[in-house]
Amino acid sequence: MSVLSNVIDEHRMEIIKNEFVRLEEKCYLENAGTALYPQRLLNKINEDLLKNVYMNPHSDKYTRDCIEQIRCMVLNHFNTDNSNYTVVFTSGTTQSLKLVLETFQFHNNNDDDLIGSFIYLRDNHTSVIGLRELAESKNVDVVHISHSEFLSSLKLPQTSNNLQERKQNKSNTLLVYPAQSNFNGFKYPIDCMDNIKNGCLRGYLKKQLCDVNCNWYILLDAASLTSTNKLDLSITQPDFVCLSFYKIFGFPTGLGAFLIKNNSADVLNEKKYFGGGTVDIVLSGEDYHVKRKNLHERLEDGTPAFLSIIALKHCFDIISLLIPKTVNNNIMDTISYHTYYLAKDLYEQLKNLKHDNGMNAAVLYMDSDFTDIKTQGGIVTFNLLRKNGSYIGYVEFQHMADLFNISVRTGCFCNSGSCQRHLKISNKEMKAMHKAGHKCGDEMDLIDGKPTGAIRVSFGYYNTYDDIDKLILMISKCFLRKEIKKPKRIMMNFNKSLTQITNGISSNEQLSLVLKQRNFSKVNEIEYYNNDYKITLTEIDIFPIKSCGAFKIKSGWKIGTKGLEFDREWMIVKDNGICLTQKQNTLMCKIRPFIDLKNRCLTLNFDGQQPISISLDPNVSNSYTETQVCQSKVCTDIIKGYDCGDEVADWISNALGISFLRLIRQSSDRMLKKKASEEQKLLSLSNQAQFLLINKATVRWLRDKITDESFSDDINSLVDRFRGNLIIDSKKELIERDWQKVVIGKHEFKVEGQCSRCQMVCIDQKTGEKTVEPLRTISQEFGGKLRFGIYLSYIGPIYKCNDRMLKTYSEVNI
Repeated sequence: MSVLSNVIDEHRMEIIKNEFVRLEEKCYLENAGTALYPQRLLNKINEDLLKNVYMNPHSDKYTRDCIEQIRCMVLNHFNTDNSNYTVVFTSGTTQSLKLVLETFQFHNNNDDDLIGSFIYLRDNHTSVIGLRELAESKNVDVVHISHSEFLSSLKLPQTSNNLQERKQNKSNTLLVYPAQSNFNGFKYPIDCMDNIKNGCLRGYLKKQLCDVNCNWYILLDAASLTSTNKLDLSITQPDFVCLSFYKIFGFPTGLGAFLIKNNSADVLNEKKYFGGGTVDIVLSGEDYHVKRKNLHERLEDGTPAFLSIIALKHCFDIISLLIPKTVNNNIMDTISYHTYYLAKDLYEQLKNLKHDNGMNAAVLYMDSDFTDIKTQGGIVTFNLLRKNGSYIGYVEFQHMADLFNISVRTGCFCNSGSCQRHLKISNKEMKAMHKAGHKCGDEMDLIDGKPTGAIRVSFGYYNTYDDIDKLILMISKCFLRKEIKKPKRIMMNFNKSLTQITNGISSNEQLSLVLKQRNFSKVNEIEYYNNDYKITLTEIDIFPIKSCGAFKIKSGWKIGTKGLEFDREWMIVKDNGICLTQKQNTLMCKIRPFIDLKNRCLTLNFDGQQPISISLDPNVSNSYTETQVCQSKVCTDIIKGYDCGDEVADWISNALGISFLRLIRQSSDRMLKKKASEEQKLLSLSNQAQFLLINKATVRWLRDKITDESFSDDINSLVDRFRGNLIIDSKKELIERDWQKVVIGKHEFKVEGQCSRCQMVCIDQKTGEKTVEPLRTISQEFGGKLRFGIYLSYIGPIYKCNDRMLKTYSEVNI
C-alpha cells in the first residue's frame, strides 16, 4: 500500500481530460519527448489568426509590438523581467545551444595567449555534446566530466571571485549542464551558480589555466526541466538558458528561446553571420556593416517565426486556465508535484515487481530514490528481466506497448553518456556495437544478451494513476504472465480544500531447396531433395491493399516485376498523406479483396457494406487521378501513385470509421534497398522484400510453445497472422532459417534474411482483435529476437524461358 499526495483535484482532472479526447484509448507516457497540446489551445489560436491580420514584424509595428509583449510573458513565466534577462527566439533548444557557442568569446581583453575552456557534463543531451566540435574549431580546450565528479565538486568550499573582477581575468570558460536529465529525470543542482563561478571545477582545467582566475559562464540546458517544473530566474541566475516551448505546451513546434543574462551579454560578441533585420547598415559593394545594438535584434537572423510566437500568448493563457495554483501559488509547481507523485508510484511498483520465482522483473536506471522532489522529476527509466534473469529487449517491449496502445520512449533518448553509465557500457564496447551494426535509433536492442538502451516513461499534467495501472497491467500480462491487482493507494490531499482523485506460384507445388551453410564454399553446398524432406507449397496469398485482408489463390499466379502480381499494389492513406496500417486501425484486416482477372477488377468486401469494385487497369477508369503521396512506413520512400477516386474512398472511410481516407495505387518504381554491387530489385508497397515465406511446420512448433490458455487460434488462423505470400509445409520446423536459396518449379529465389516482427502478428486476421501472443512466445523462444519467416527476392527462371506463370502440380526439379 502506498501513501501518495494528489495535487490536481478530480473535477479539474475531468476538465483536463476533456481537452485530450483525441487520445481515445491511447495511454500517452512520453511527455519528455513532447507535451500534448489541449484542444482549446488550437481553438484559441485559430480564432486569433482568423480575426487578426499579422504581418512581417520588420514592416508591421502592431505585429512587432505583439512579439515584444510575448517576450515579457516569457520572462514573467520564469519570474524575471527585461532588466535582468533578454529573450532571443530560436527554432528550439538545439539552435539556442549552437548560437551560444558560435558567439561566445573564450578569451578576454583580446588576449589570445590564454583561451578559456569548454566544459560539459558527459550526461548531457547529444545536442550539447555536439558543441565540442564548434569549441575545437575555436582552438578551445574541451573538457568533459562525469556525473559523480560534477556533483562532488559542487560540494567543495570555494573562495569568493567577485563578478566585478571579470574584466581583470584573462580568459572565459563556459560550462554546460542540464538542469534535469532527459534520461531519467534526475535534477542537477541549480543553486550552485556562485560556487561554479568561484572555481569549484577549476581542477579539471589544464594546469596553466588552473593558475589563472578565469571567468566562469554557465549555460543551462533547461529543456527537460522546464517541461514540468518551475525555473525561477529571480533565485537561480545562470548566464544563459536554452529551452523549447513544445516541451512545455505541446505547441508550437520549431520555436524555442535563448535567455541571456544582461550583464553576461558582452561575451557573446563573436557572431560572424548576419541576416535580415540584424544590422543597422550593410554595404554590398564593400566589406562594411554595423550590427544592431539591441541584443535580440542582433541575434535573431531573418524574419522571426512570428505566428508561432503569437501562439505563445494563448499557450500561457490556456495553461493558466487548466492548471490550478495548488502548490506555492504557481502553475508549474503544481505540475511538478503532480508528475513527481505519478513517477514515484511507478518507481515503487517497478522496484517491487517480481516473477513468480521471486526474481526481480525490472532494473531501474535512476539517480535518486524519489525521496526528494528537489532531486527528481516525473521520469522513470528501466529495463525488464525474464524470470531467468536475462534482459527483455526494448524493441520487444515497444511492440507490446504499441499493441496495448501505450506510448513510451525506448533507446538511449539522445543521451549516450547517461545510457553508457547506467548500462555499464564502456567506450570500447560502444565502438564494438557500432561495428557490429548498431546505430542510434535502430532495433538492435540486445547484443550478446546485454541491452543497448532502455525504456523511459515520463508524465505530464494530463496523466493520472490510471495510466500507470494500464502500463503495469501490460507488463504483467506480457512479461510476467500473470495479472497484478491494482495497488491500494491512500490519497492524501495536498491541500485540504481538494478532494481525492479516483483512483505467380501454384498451390500444392513441391519445393526443391538448396541450403548453403554459412561460411561454407560452394563445394560444401548441402542439397535436400524431395525424398529427404518432402516440402510442399500449400498456399499462396497476396495482399492487394497494404495491411488489408488476404486474397488466397487456388491456382497458378503470375510473378510480376515487383513480386506476385497485384501484391501490395494499393494502399490506404489518411488526409495527411500517410499510409494507414493495422497498427493504427485493426479493422483493415476485415476488408477482404477479390481479384477477378477475367473481368479485370478488384472487388472489396466488408461486413455490413455492399461490395465495391475498381478496375485493375487505371488507364480505362476515369476515376483514377495521378498524385504524389508521401508515405511513412514503406522505408520512408515517396510513392507516386493513382488516386482511385471518391466512391471507393468514401466506402473505405465508412468501413474503417475514419474520415477523408483515400485509396492510392502505386505507379512509380521503388527499389529494394541493396548493396551497390548487388542487382537492384523492384519493390511493391511491401516493407522490405518481394516475397515472404512461412513454414507451416514452424508455426505448429510455435503453437505448441504457446502456453496461454486464452489464446485459441488454430494452426491456419495462426498462419494467417504472419501474412506470408508463400506458405509451405514440411516435416521439420525451423529449417527455413538457414536457407540461402529456394527453387520452386522452374523459378529460383534468393533468401534476403529473416522477417523482423512487430505487434501486427498479435492481431487476429479474422476479427481484428488484439492478443499478447504469439509475439511474446516468439521473443521467449528466440532470445528476444522477434524474427519469424524469411524474405525472398526473385532471381528468375532456372531454365531459359520467359514463362512467369507456374501451374498447379508442376513437377519440381533441381
